[in-house]
Amino acid sequence: MVTSAQVRAVVARGNMVVMTNSTKRLALPVLLAAGVLTSACSFSGGTEDAAAATGSGTSASSAPASTPAATTTAAAPTSSSAAAVTAAPESGDPQPTAAGDPDRCHTSELAGSLSEGDAAAGNRYATLTLTNTGGEVCTVYGYGGIGLVGPGGSVVPSTQERVPAQDGSGGRRTTLQPGDSVSAQLHWTVVATGPEPTTGQCEPTPSELTVIPPNETDSLSVAWTFGPVCSMGEIEQTPYAPA
Repeated sequence: MVTSAQVRAVVARGNMVVMTNSTKRLALPVLLAAGVLTSACSFSGGTEDAAAATGSGTSASSAPASTPAATTTAAAPTSSSAAAVTAAPESGDPQPTAAGDPDRCHTSELAGSLSEGDAAAGNRYATLTLTNTGGEVCTVYGYGGIGLVGPGGSVVPSTQERVPAQDGSGGRRTTLQPGDSVSAQLHWTVVATGPEPTTGQCEPTPSELTVIPPNETDSLSVAWTFGPVCSMGEIEQTPYAPA
């Protein structure tokens, strides 16, 4: 025989089961909603991060590359057959030109010439002279630029190496009256070096020396009759001094 106490216990357990199932049915939508919100938050955050990363990548790729600063100033000669010659900025004049003093000698006021010097043990020398052919007094200071040119304007390896004067300086300002001259000493080698061939010519034979006077950009040409210049066309030059 079932007692009333047992009936109440069964009913109580049934109510607990019903309440538990009901709780589960109510909890499931809540949990699902919470999961959707959580996923939405995570997706939104990922989108912003991806956008930020994409933006950063775009910014980096569109940023211009840094341009290395130039160490020399290239000056193109006026002659159509002349190769490019480098005329690097001159060092500061130890005697700055004052108001009313003569201006520097411009290319149009100068004529150039070459004279052969001594030769010894594969070394060759020449004197490069610039003469004031204008009608005004002018000054010259420094090295200027030089470069070798082949027949018909063909390219010939050429490098200018500036060396100090005998007193160790970079030269001094020289005042030229009309007809006066300054000169620089040139030195090069006829011995093959590095990858140059040891038989035949080390380099092509130049036909001209293109000369840019100090602090100028226009050039003049002088006939070159001294044969090939080895060591990849390297020529040492002293600063101009009174001839």
